Amino acid sequence: MSTQSNNKERSSNPDHSSARNDVAVFLDLDNLVIGAKQINLSFDINLVLDYIKALTNGRIVLRHSYGDWRQDQQLMRDLASAGFITRNAIRLNNYSKNLADMQIVVDTMETLLDGQEFTTYVLMTGDRDFTPLVQSLRKRGKKVIGLGVKHTTSQNLADLCDQYIYYEEIVPTPQLSDAQVRELLENSLQQLLSNEDRVRASILKQHMSDSSKGAFEKSSHAEGSFRKFLEKYPELVMVVQEETTIYVTRPQKQENSAAPLHVRYRRELKKQRLRVVKKDARFAILKDLVRHLTTEEQVRWRELIDTMADEYKATEQKISKNAINAVLLVARRAQVIHTLKDKSLSTAPVLLEVKGPKAYQEAVMRCDAVYVKEILELTEEFDETEAAVALYYEPKYGHYLKTLIKNFERFGM
Repeated sequence: MSTQSNNKERSSNPDHSSARNDVAVFLDLDNLVIGAKQINLSFDINLVLDYIKALTNGRIVLRHSYGDWRQDQQLMRDLASAGFITRNAIRLNNYSKNLADMQIVVDTMETLLDGQEFTTYVLMTGDRDFTPLVQSLRKRGKKVIGLGVKHTTSQNLADLCDQYIYYEEIVPTPQLSDAQVRELLENSLQQLLSNEDRVRASILKQHMSDSSKGAFEKSSHAEGSFRKFLEKYPELVMVVQEETTIYVTRPQKQENSAAPLHVRYRRELKKQRLRVVKKDARFAILKDLVRHLTTEEQVRWRELIDTMADEYKATEQKISKNAINAVLLVARRAQVIHTLKDKSLSTAPVLLEVKGPKAYQEAVMRCDAVYVKEILELTEEFDETEAAVALYYEPKYGHYLKTLIKNFERFGM
């Protein structure tokens, strides 16, 4: 088993190596147990105690824990079975949290006065508030071992301890078989791409790690480049890079002439970066786009996307940033908006081109016209009904598309 960081044996008193090594353990439940749950790990006190015994080659004489006993009844039973005395500190506010910390400090310092000589103190916490306690113990010739989880551990506290152990590094990791990894990848792609055409590779990797409770991250499959890992499964996933961002999407299948015409239309549009967002989401995005650019003098591309995404999240509308970006790209092609020059599109100011009380309706028609014109140019086969299904998922809009074609000149096409 590996331990992290400062495995520097800085014992202040070298004579302790030949003396009896009595160990005192103080467990901060709120910091360690809750921190472990946040990374999908259960806290196993017996695993920790066995590790401490092997590491110190000593006797664990004192075992105290501090925290809200109501948070995990099974854990409380496990602690009692392991010989821990638990001091309850039910958190009602931030002051309650500080009270628990004070109890640990007071009880630890009292051991220096009660005649029991502890050589080693184990502080199971990552809270930086305990740095003065660590300094005080080491000043008195005590060896201090810290134990916590990475994301809740203060680096200052870890550096001050003689040795600091990260809990996730001592937890045995179940080995994933090739079949399990493939199933994990398939399930993660299924969930992430159910409503999206693509997602960032980093999101997929995090989803696989979370779904496997960290097992994927620790497996040999996660060693090296995640992109190289994905490229081993071309039948499941396709990797696409845009500038410095790597995305994953479903693999492109061989074009099938037997595929419905509207499906082929959508495929061709997507290749031209004219993704067809479903009409309800597309209309909502265009309406809010007009509203924002009418009321705000200047807003940048990325800021606009983030603002709209936050609004949709607040109102529980399932419209992603990718969908907003896709509609903005079509709107720019349709001259509904235009962007000023900047270092990149994400920082470019966005200005509204359509004006007046019917700006939203004009925006919808212009975007639809761009779709239709692109279909006309990309394929010799054109069918208004199939085009209506491609853009609106309903054939009844075919007549409307015929009207759009007659008005191409008005739209500057």
